[in-house]
Amino acid sequence: MNRIAFLPVIFLLIFSSVYSQSAKDINNRKIDEVVGKLGNHNGPGYAIAVIRNNSVVFKKGYGQANLEYNIPIGTQSIFDAASLAKQFTGFAISTLIQQGKIKLSDDIRKYLPQVPDFGNPITIENLLHHTSGIRDWPEALQAAGWRYDELCSFEDILNMVKHQKDLDFEPGTNFSYSNTGYNLLAAIVEKISGQSFPEWTKENIFKPFNMSSSHFLNDKSEIIRNEAYPYSPNQRGNYYKMQNVMTAYGSSSLFTNVDDLCKWVINLQKGISLNDPVYKRMLEVGILKNGGKTNYGFGLEISPYRNLRTISHTGAWSGYRSLIKIYPDKNLAFVLLSNGNDDQIIAKTTKVLDDYFIPQANTIATAQSPNQQKLMKVNSILLYKYAGRYKFGPGEINVTIVDGQLYVQYTGEDKYPTEALSDSSFLWTAAGLPITFSKPIGDQSQSFSFKSIQGKRLVPFSPTLQQLNDYLGTYYSDELFTEYTIDEVNGKLFIHHFRRGDFELFPDIRDTFSSDIGTLSFTRNSVGHVTAFMLSGSKVTNLKFNKDIN
Repeated sequence: MNRIAFLPVIFLLIFSSVYSQSAKDINNRKIDEVVGKLGNHNGPGYAIAVIRNNSVVFKKGYGQANLEYNIPIGTQSIFDAASLAKQFTGFAISTLIQQGKIKLSDDIRKYLPQVPDFGNPITIENLLHHTSGIRDWPEALQAAGWRYDELCSFEDILNMVKHQKDLDFEPGTNFSYSNTGYNLLAAIVEKISGQSFPEWTKENIFKPFNMSSSHFLNDKSEIIRNEAYPYSPNQRGNYYKMQNVMTAYGSSSLFTNVDDLCKWVINLQKGISLNDPVYKRMLEVGILKNGGKTNYGFGLEISPYRNLRTISHTGAWSGYRSLIKIYPDKNLAFVLLSNGNDDQIIAKTTKVLDDYFIPQANTIATAQSPNQQKLMKVNSILLYKYAGRYKFGPGEINVTIVDGQLYVQYTGEDKYPTEALSDSSFLWTAAGLPITFSKPIGDQSQSFSFKSIQGKRLVPFSPTLQQLNDYLGTYYSDELFTEYTIDEVNGKLFIHHFRRGDFELFPDIRDTFSSDIGTLSFTRNSVGHVTAFMLSGSKVTNLKFNKDIN
């Protein structure tokens, strides 16, 4: 679940006489024109604001907050801001550090002794920068059989951590986005302050900043006035209401509106510009043990874009999508909240606002932004040379061709379309970043690169029926208190969970299979018998399931 400058020169030249009289009207009219085209105004929609020089210069809602009663979205409509919540948790931790109550280097077990001792200390700094090795709860609990439309509480997440057996990696050696880490940070705030996290943030953030419509949810039965409900389109083009029964405060569960988030962004920008240590500290990124840097601070991502520094974060949960993006050197910021389960709304919003307020011509860019490159059509024969399964990190990416368009799908995630930037590079629309394939050798490309990470084509082995029999049986996790059964059907392996259903296992190499629930790596004992499998996904590594040998 990521983080107004100057009008184009030609626009200034054409409208110079009018601009001096009604700059705001011209800005609003033009912004409304480009932003209003991003969605269907008769369905769920979005609220957007633009902040320049610490003033809100544009804000407006589009679409419907409630389809049942045709209630329109406004900038006062309340959304679940999803992972935008993390920067508020980061602010809380930075405040406690400034008050001398905690240190970045503190072992979290000093405050949370219920967290298992994994042999290597996990520090507050590790939690902040996603370098702890603590499993990400959405993927881990899904492996346990939980569904995204079921109640998941703060207490459920802490209980999951209590039973975690191993870390995904040694703390400080890797970056892996973990919502769980921010729930633990909220628990530390509660331990230090003696208040619940929702109470602490109310007294120390929302009241002082006059964010009267914002709060962290800790009771899903609570009535939220002016709420924009989450929706999603079905295959017939109609909308259905999605469930959102989560109270995972610290990482998520911040209910707020665009008006309040503008107040937060303005305070954040002012604090940074004044070198306030609480705010400046929030921009400190993580440093790995090997000296490498992450781009993640205290609930904020710090990265360059069009040769400009950006401070940003995105959010996604249920049908909600959210964005805060700040250009501190331009005194410019964008805020977005949406309720239509549109994975492209963030990329689309960013593109039109960036193109308008910071056009490429106004920066000395070293490379063209993927969003600005001219799209093209690639020969279908060449497209099929890219299709196939590739090993990528702990999982795999499946590349398919549908109606002449290339789609990518990571293990356990949805399939997303791409748009061709060249005959070998494609814009992964959900991520807003390019995926580039190597030159085909014969009829197949053998690798691709994405975010400087290489994916290599899998050459699957074809196990015999006798070999498949080695894997059959029931497997149980002592960590998640759940079991899976593996069966053979017509020469294929299927894994079954009584709540999740049946999934085919695709052979990668000997003892390694991929599926929609993740990658399964089987282990054997000294005599060659299968004894367990390790389940890995995008944010969970080596969850152990022991085979029942009775």
